[in-house]
Amino acid sequence: MEILQAILNLFVRYGYFFLFFATALENIPVVGIFLPGEVVVVAAGFFAASGEFDPVTVVLVAVAGAFIGTVCSYALGFWGGRQMIEAVANKVRLDGERLKDADEYFTTHGHITVFVGRYLTGIKAFVPALAGTHRMSFPVFLVFAFLGIATWTILATILGYFFGSNWVALIRIIKTAGWLILSLVVLFIAAIWYRRHRR
Repeated sequence: MEILQAILNLFVRYGYFFLFFATALENIPVVGIFLPGEVVVVAAGFFAASGEFDPVTVVLVAVAGAFIGTVCSYALGFWGGRQMIEAVANKVRLDGERLKDADEYFTTHGHITVFVGRYLTGIKAFVPALAGTHRMSFPVFLVFAFLGIATWTILATILGYFFGSNWVALIRIIKTAGWLILSLVVLFIAAIWYRRHRR
């Protein structure tokens, strides 16, 4: 409850500006690890239930912030991630086919990964950067990033609005759901890799 109170105090002091910048920065690699966006959006929904925020405005502001942050993450991966990954691959003598496999994965399954990645607590900031690194189609990325952000933000706001009073249990459920989804994604990727290398 201390985290909730601290966030609510920031809402009182900075209003929608805090919501916007928090949701934007949580999508930047590394920085996003220390900014739990799902907590901020759920808290904003809870704050809206008290009449201090408008729930529709919460969704619009949070979607705008998250979308801008996600595009910045993609740009970081596109302009700097490739060189970094190739440099590391050369140092550890990683087979170039592995990078090619990753490129093909984002070409074929990148849209699903970007959409689902929005629901993955802790690593959501890295998915857009990886999409940029592996040169996923930018228009396709924008569409599925927006869909993932919009659906997740609406869901988080609704949960906070109606169930925010059960804060501790709600955040635990959201984080647990995120890890379950991550497990399914890992199994999906492993299945693709196994089928491809079995041939």
